[in-house]
Amino acid sequence: MAHAGAPFWPLVGLGMFLSRPRLWKEVVCPIIVTTISTIVCLVVLFGAALHPQATALINAGCPDWIAWISAVLFVLAETAVVNIILMLILFGCVQVRIMRSILEEKGIIDQLRVECAARGQPLPEVQCYRDVGHAILFLLGRVPLMIITMPLHGIPVLGQIAWVLLNGWIYAWELQQEFLVFARELRGCGEQFGFVKQRCCTFGGFGAVAMALELIPFAGPWIFFASNACGAALMSEQFFKETHQQSGRAWSTKTGNVLGQSSEEETRTSATDDTSNCA
Repeated sequence: MAHAGAPFWPLVGLGMFLSRPRLWKEVVCPIIVTTISTIVCLVVLFGAALHPQATALINAGCPDWIAWISAVLFVLAETAVVNIILMLILFGCVQVRIMRSILEEKGIIDQLRVECAARGQPLPEVQCYRDVGHAILFLLGRVPLMIITMPLHGIPVLGQIAWVLLNGWIYAWELQQEFLVFARELRGCGEQFGFVKQRCCTFGGFGAVAMALELIPFAGPWIFFASNACGAALMSEQFFKETHQQSGRAWSTKTGNVLGQSSEEETRTSATDDTSNCA
């Protein structure tokens, strides 16, 4: 099931983030850390890697002007990758808190608490050590893919588009992995991958735009890292609507039953509905 609006959710998420000052405090520490890391990476890479990369491209047969443009793009991409790794390891819990705040505002978290309680499982709270563990697990898949596809940056513009398309889907999956556990009870990587595969265009469209925004020096890790979490909350809401219906701020499953309800409770509910219909 594809959602045509997926590529626009990161931009809508930017508007949501900017219109909610209560969320701004979440990016204070990331701004400080990424400012330092960005400046250090740019100085080191422009000084040590720019010329060798341009020379390698020229020796490979690229025209000089394309080689130097590509070398600059390589440096910017390498800086962005360093920042992505730092942000996900150190501040992955920031994205989780922002997502939960938006979902709480929409009443989805309250519904998930009800459904988890019906299954006899309280909805877990945000825990940084758990989020760091999830971030490291996904980085084990994301970093090799980013490195393998890095040569695409040697093709100006088209290479960058291809790179975010190939890498974006797994970033979108990372943002949704916790929600898929609570809302769909998809706990294994194989189960979640099946869900992602069925909605590959949605995950790819959202993830590509989200990653492209985070590639922007300074603004990427300062603003778009947080606003993409708002966009991911919109993505979660659309997935939630596949199995739920909304009335005001209240949600219910489309079957009229709380997920995890026992067979006896379902039978009782069904009998009540039948009695109401006869009346």
